[in-house]
Amino acid sequence: MKKRILFIINPKAGTKKKSFIEQIIKQTIDSEKFKPYFTYSEYPGHATEIVLNSIDNYDIITAVGGDGTVNEIAKAIKETNKTLAIIPIGSGNGLARYLKIPQNIKKATNTINKAKTRNIDTITINDKFCANISGIGFDAHIGNKFQNIKKRGFINYIKLVIKEFLGYKTQTYKLKIDGKEIEKDAFLISFANSTQFGNNAYIAPKAQIDDGKIDITIINKFPKYHSLNLAIRLFAKSLLDSKYIDSYKARKIELLNTKNMLAHIDGEPIQFNGDISFQINDKSLNIICK
Repeated sequence: MKKRILFIINPKAGTKKKSFIEQIIKQTIDSEKFKPYFTYSEYPGHATEIVLNSIDNYDIITAVGGDGTVNEIAKAIKETNKTLAIIPIGSGNGLARYLKIPQNIKKATNTINKAKTRNIDTITINDKFCANISGIGFDAHIGNKFQNIKKRGFINYIKLVIKEFLGYKTQTYKLKIDGKEIEKDAFLISFANSTQFGNNAYIAPKAQIDDGKIDITIINKFPKYHSLNLAIRLFAKSLLDSKYIDSYKARKIELLNTKNMLAHIDGEPIQFNGDISFQINDKSLNIICK
């Protein structure tokens, strides 16, 4: 019996033209295994609504978009018998890259055809859902700025980072990591399920997506002249070797005494007030990988 697979295409994700995506998928998907259906998200949160309103009609739900689209769909099917697939067309595609899903539409569709699945962890942040990486500090600041620029893509992201970096000031954060309190003057803090933000920027190079732990990477205050060195380490998977980095693994983290805290969840900016709790959910999402 053919599996019913829904492709939810985010027309605003990444920089690629969307007019040909549906056609490529139709030409590539194995019609002997799958019966494909297509729809388009129209606004933030719409992909979640689509899934919740039709989840019983499909076996596999596919996010055709970036990490934000993946988040919207994954939160609706976690802890169910449904399977998530990804065709990455976003700016970063962090979770897809970790799972070695090709950044090419035809090749990603062929990955779905092979239907190799894996159960992975997810993270709950207060009442919010995270599939890949969340964070506070500079990356949250950039995520908030990036959502308001018209031109997307990696190059424009880097331009924004350079523009904002010199004027950015570190903040002091209080955390409780599996019950142990620490205080850090940090440039940013990431709470990672997988290894990377996207674009092969490895913020948590030792993370494993099914080990029952959240990887915390803290980039402490550092001299500006060290920025290039840290940037190189970020892409070389050697960030944790820097003396300006602290890293931990934990099942539960609390960010204490926060007020108007800007954060990001899977690259999407969000504002928190009050303490923030991060909790791992063991192997709570079934996903197609390479």
